[in-house]
Parts: sequence; structure tokens; C-alpha cells
Amino acid sequence: MQTGVWRNAQPHIGAHDYLVSTNLLSPRRFMLNSRLLPAADDPLHFVVLLHAFPLSTAMWDRMAVELESIRDDTTLLLVDLPGFGESPLHEGWTMKGIAKEIREAILVHTPDRIILGGLSMGGYAAFAFYREYPSMLRGIVLSNTKAEVDSEEAKAYRAEFAADALARGADAAIDRLYSKFVTEDTDAEIAIDIRSWMSEAQPRAIADALGAMAAREDSTDLLKLISIPALVISGSEDETIAAEIQRKMAKELHGATYVEMNGAAHLTASERPLEWAEAFASFLDRV
Repeated sequence: MQTGVWRNAQPHIGAHDYLVSTNLLSPRRFMLNSRLLPAADDPLHFVVLLHAFPLSTAMWDRMAVELESIRDDTTLLLVDLPGFGESPLHEGWTMKGIAKEIREAILVHTPDRIILGGLSMGGYAAFAFYREYPSMLRGIVLSNTKAEVDSEEAKAYRAEFAADALARGADAAIDRLYSKFVTEDTDAEIAIDIRSWMSEAQPRAIADALGAMAAREDSTDLLKLISIPALVISGSEDETIAAEIQRKMAKELHGATYVEMNGAAHLTASERPLEWAEAFASFLDRV
């Protein structure tokens, strides 16, 4: 077990934090990498968080710091999706297939029911996980994401984006997405970090993730079936997935809590870490 080192000189969360590389704990050919941030005491909540495209678990670091300052009863497991962060590339991966790998990463640490959260692409993976393993969850957080499948036009754009990424690398993602991830009010240091995280993305990882998102199943049928507590978080300035879409989704989820962050763009947990942590901490009292 290795001592955790935060990427990009992020604030240190605490002496009890450490990194667990599930790649080192299993002889399987492919397994997702994850970082475990244990609660100070016996955890009341075990939370798994899935990151946005095309970032890594680094996007959660500031929010995790804020959450720890609010409550000490929550363990976080931050999972890198294929090719991002420390997870290996997995060409041709799908949301359905990755749900199994997320399950394996969870079971390394706990057999208990968990709370699953995802932002953007991470939300698509969270929907896929619920479809496959609903009994493992006791709460779900859907941030800056949607249930609907891509339109044919959107799928074509993702294919074009993937080809661009293979040709130009992370610059393709920065050129297409960075302006949608920040606003004129985004903290300068956070804006720099977001660009830095994007620049670390491997071309093949970007292309594979775009393929997985384009091929994902429509999850609108799940909205009426999800019976566990749900939290939906959006940004009023989200150009990627409009707040109106997420507001509608929250209304279709039975008893869901909806939080809209005024002035925030797509990466709410990174752009507004304290506000996101406060909304999440309050939600945990309902679970």
C-alpha cells in the first residue's frame, strides 16, 4: 500500500489518507485504479465517485478537502476510468462493461452497500452501474449529467472529436471543451488546474471514452425505477448539459434533491468545491 501523493500540488487531506492501486491487488489483466480516502473514524458512509471527461480523480481533490472539513464519517473511493489518471487503457470499453470493473474496485474495500456519485461521463457510468447492480447502492449522486442517449448528430460529433484527439492529442479536447468548463468568474487557480488536468489526457483514452459515451444505453427508463435517495447537481451556466435538462431529470426521480449552482459551468465539483461538498454533506443526512 502506497502513501497518497496529490497530483498538481493539491491540498493534502490528512495523515490518514492513502492510495490503493487496485492494479497491484489483483492478477487480472485489466482493473481500474482507485484512491481511497478513509474517514477519520468508523465510516457511516462509503462513497464512490466517478470523474468527468476528459479528467481524472484529481478533479475531486478540492471537494474532498472541503467535505472532510464538514464531516468525518465518510470514506471516499475515487475511481479513474480507463486510460485516465493511473488506470490503464482499455480499448473499446463500454459503460456496461466498466460497471463490472467499478464493482470489483469497490469490493476490494467493502462488501456493504455504497453511495455512488458521478459527474458528466461519471454520471453515465453511474447510470450503467445502477442498471447492473442496483442492490449495491443506497444512494446516488448525478452531477452535470443526463439520462438521455446521444442523438445521431451527437454521435457523429463524438466520432469526429475522437479522430481529432488521435491526431492532435489533448489539444483537441482543450480546444473544444475548455471554454465550456470555466467562466469569467472561475477562480484563476482552479481554471489553470482544469486546463492542466485536460492536458494530461492520453489521445487513446479520449477517443475510447468518446466511443463509450456515444454507445451508452438510454437511461431514461431508470428514472422511474430508482428508489434510493438521489441528489442532482447542476450549474446554471453549464453549456454542455443545460440545467433545464438536469432539473427535469430530478423531477422524474422519486423524491430527488435538486441543487443548481448559480454561475457555475459544467465541472461544478471542481469549480465550486465547497458548495458541492455542502450539498453532498446535507444529502448524506438523508441516506
